[in-house]
Amino acid sequence: MADGQDVALLTATIVDAAGNIVPTAGNNITFVVDGPGAILGVGNGDPACHEPDKATWRSAFNGLARAIVQASAIPGTITVTAKADGLEAGTVGETAGLPPPQRAR
Repeated sequence: MADGQDVALLTATIVDAAGNIVPTAGNNITFVVDGPGAILGVGNGDPACHEPDKATWRSAFNGLARAIVQASAIPGTITVTAKADGLEAGTVGETAGLPPPQRAR
């Protein structure tokens, strides 16, 4: 919802040619947002990781990394692309609509 408060939790998964998760993958993944949204933070589930949480990139842990994307107050389509050197990029999109009007009480 385009209310400046809603977020989406996205997971980037590194897979092999057969579509299986590569549990040893630690590639750096960069998240790029196009449209009325912004990356609030990133993570990978590794309690020993000291990379910044407020960034647009994160190394994968056990083949996984996450991004938290927040919609702005402007409606529109938000597209997020996850990229890593030597790997095929992945993209996901979602439309954030206006919140429903408030009813007078």
